[in-house]
Amino acid sequence: MKKRPSNTKLILWLILSMVVLIICYWTYVYLSLHPSTDNAYIQTDTINVAAQVTGPLASIHVKDNELVKENQLLFTIDPSPFQIAVNKAKAALAVQKASLSYAEKNSKRIVHLVSIGQETPSSGDQTESQLEKEKALAAEAQAQLAQAELDLKHTQVFSPRAGIVTQFTLRPGNNIVANNTLFMVVEQDHFWVNANFKETQVERIKPGQPAEIVVEMFPDHKFHGIVDAVSSASGSIFSLMPPENASGNWVKVIQRFPVKINITDKDPTFPLRAGASASVSIDTTQRP
Repeated sequence: MKKRPSNTKLILWLILSMVVLIICYWTYVYLSLHPSTDNAYIQTDTINVAAQVTGPLASIHVKDNELVKENQLLFTIDPSPFQIAVNKAKAALAVQKASLSYAEKNSKRIVHLVSIGQETPSSGDQTESQLEKEKALAAEAQAQLAQAELDLKHTQVFSPRAGIVTQFTLRPGNNIVANNTLFMVVEQDHFWVNANFKETQVERIKPGQPAEIVVEMFPDHKFHGIVDAVSSASGSIFSLMPPENASGNWVKVIQRFPVKINITDKDPTFPLRAGASASVSIDTTQRP
């Protein structure tokens, strides 16, 4: 005959079952209150660098992947033709100023003659009209000089912000075309994470909540951050080919919403890089 299990074994099995149920429930509650995702990427501001004038490259003062300071000289364009343009504009302005000076003296003379009756009023009107024309030409010459001087200044290209130069392929002799992106400067002051959470997770996520971030490059180091914003649209909305849900073979797919998390404890020992993969967990128990 089979022996019946003792009461002690039955009690142990019941206790073990209860412990497992409690652990499972606690895990479910914890994960609900601490939503996480590994669909996350490090981001920072990037600046496209372009020249504002066209001309041959004269000198280079940086190299690819170099850390540069704000307003640091990056490269120069041959200033010779721009200096010539400035000299021409100065000469044209000097001629125009002389013409304006003569027109002003002549206007005063004609006004006096009209007042004493030796010139007709129409002559005075013509003189005033010519004076206004000379003033307009002088203003135009002044503007052309200012533009020429500005173009000469733009032959020196400086870094708009501090950061790391990337995709730098310029070589002496290259012809630089105005307003064409030449390379980028990746800022190092402010990093954030774009974390894509499932739509079933975003209900409790609010701006101001703390987050823990683990970057794949440094799996043993934990960064901390603060939720900045939750996107008002899913990632699929911005895709080139949004899903067509009106078709008969529609299948429901859980959407993901980007959540921006600012990293608050950037550590130079663990340098962050834009585009790096990360895992994120948000503590939704803390209300901002």
